Amino acid sequence: MKRPFIFLLLLTVTLSLAAREKRPAVAVVVDPATRQALAADVDAFVQSMDLVGKRGILVVDRWNQPDSIREELKRLYDTDGLEGAVLVGNIPIPMVRDAHHLTTAFKMNPSRDWQDSSVPSDRLYDDFDLRFDYLKQDAEKPQLHYYSLRFDSPQVIHCDIWTSRIKPPQIPGQTATEAIAQYLRKAVKAKAEPRTPVRNVLHFAGRSYNSDAFQARIDEKVALQEQFPRLGAEHGTRIDFVNFNRDKVVRTRLMALLALERYDLAILHHHGEPDEQLLSGASPASMPKELLGAAQTYFRNKIRSAKDPEATKQRYMKEYDLPERFFADSPEKAFADSTYYAEMNLYIPDLYGYTSNARVILLDACFNGSFNNDDYLAGYYVFNPGGTMVVKANTVNTLQDTWTNELLGLLDQGACVGNWAKGQLTLESHLLGDASWRFADSTPKYDADQALTARKGDNRFWRKLLASDVADLRALAIKQLAENGAIPPQELLAIERDDPHAVVRLAAFMALKRHPDAHLTEAIRLGLEDSYELLQRLAALTAAVNGDPALAETVRALLADPATSERVFFQLKGGEEAFFPTERTKQEYDALADPAAPFKQKRSTVQVQRNACNPFCVETMFAWLASCDDAVQRVAIAETLGWYRYSYLRDEIASRCRDLLATEADDAVRAELAKTVRRLTD
Repeated sequence: MKRPFIFLLLLTVTLSLAAREKRPAVAVVVDPATRQALAADVDAFVQSMDLVGKRGILVVDRWNQPDSIREELKRLYDTDGLEGAVLVGNIPIPMVRDAHHLTTAFKMNPSRDWQDSSVPSDRLYDDFDLRFDYLKQDAEKPQLHYYSLRFDSPQVIHCDIWTSRIKPPQIPGQTATEAIAQYLRKAVKAKAEPRTPVRNVLHFAGRSYNSDAFQARIDEKVALQEQFPRLGAEHGTRIDFVNFNRDKVVRTRLMALLALERYDLAILHHHGEPDEQLLSGASPASMPKELLGAAQTYFRNKIRSAKDPEATKQRYMKEYDLPERFFADSPEKAFADSTYYAEMNLYIPDLYGYTSNARVILLDACFNGSFNNDDYLAGYYVFNPGGTMVVKANTVNTLQDTWTNELLGLLDQGACVGNWAKGQLTLESHLLGDASWRFADSTPKYDADQALTARKGDNRFWRKLLASDVADLRALAIKQLAENGAIPPQELLAIERDDPHAVVRLAAFMALKRHPDAHLTEAIRLGLEDSYELLQRLAALTAAVNGDPALAETVRALLADPATSERVFFQLKGGEEAFFPTERTKQEYDALADPAAPFKQKRSTVQVQRNACNPFCVETMFAWLASCDDAVQRVAIAETLGWYRYSYLRDEIASRCRDLLATEADDAVRAELAKTVRRLTD
């Protein structure tokens, strides 16, 4: 009589286990010393993946070599449905070279010190299509391993899995092992608590970021409201904004806000260094006494830092007709001045003993996430007793004009932080903490977390999602259909022109930009005429490197329009010569084909085009490429031509590089030409 019950019980257990095995897996990669010291905490952390609908797989790094870790992650991806990996402790750090085009801004001369001119990047671990040559291990820091991106590698990033790091900074009074243990315990505890949707969002703008354009700040809040439509007074939730000039010293206010348990998400736009968040600027003065005091502080600092302080003071006295007493200095004034400037920004020591509680923090800044250093600022937001679970930050410098908040609303649709970020990762951007963390799904009709992994190629599903009334789900559908080659450019142009949601129009523009063809010019024109500041700004940035004469009159009109916002004007003005070159710059370009022109001048002209991509320089670059007998310089020219990915001359440049490749004898030049062709066509 009991057999049917036993059979059903066994069947239920079997089905339950089968269902469990279908869940995506997360590898917890830990170094042997951390594993031995924290076995119970590591095991509990691995098991905590069950609490967010995933399977944890423990991987002990017994190789201490990036290639071996990558190979194991690739095996798990192929056989176990690996979704992501959390790298815990002292895991080797890949330092990527010859891949500046995979960053947003980094273009340091590779002849400089390798620690400075390489990009610390975990894309080696999470993008299995990229191909690298191993170069060497760093002699001073053995955890750093140098790699060169191969010429026959894909030249764009498409992460197969997400990665995040649990690597503590140098916290006073706490060992790295103690810091990791504290974080693992708080991560397990947090995931065991009932999940809630995103409730409150904070965004902050630091000084001189995006040209201090208030239109950018206003439109960002509008876009966030589209991405998080439930947030508002009627729901008891909010989106708060703080600008750097809110206070004379805004650091105190910002730290107080991040310490509140109010915010689930904090987006911080500012400049940065590995040990510093650049937040404030000199307070605007209005009264005569304040104006004089600000001027005196300025001059004192200039004189102190001059090579010849006395000569500098005399020059200022003469130039501004000021008496010597105006520049009077003293140790007390020097201390007051240094304190004044130090208070403007946030430094690592300010975070000693600090507790942050915003669950997810985006540090849209340069260098804050440089975990290749023993001490780095972003780590302090993760490794403290507060509620912060994940920080997204950059290991090197980053471009200001990027879509930092792309698809951010997916966090409110149940996507874990890793799955949200996976599609937005550049060479320098990284997640710190446990990126399996996820909020509750505010609209459970669609499982965004599952869709981002299991349904990537399901175009019927994405077509259905394209009709959703949730803006970021539609934006995601656009991105996935474009990646799958399943949405024509004409449809994307129609969406960019007509959709009522700013983030959806921007998603259509970015899809056209990421897969550039003859329709890119029209996408840029629509973007330049859009009412959403970020779309207009990114279109202006793209116009500057596209240079299609068909855009010239639109660019001219916007430059003359008094309503054009500060940052859009900045981008258009910076790229003006792509449409209206001056005689001086024409002469510089013509000099590339002149055998008598100085070599140094030619090299400088070519290097500038990595940012400018001026179409008027292309013909003379090809002329010098053909006539120059210096292989190093020919490699530099070939590499520079690879930056013309968004130029209206892209196809012509790729075709001419293919022709040169067929007859080129020098191996280094051949490799760079091959890489350039892939960069222009991938």
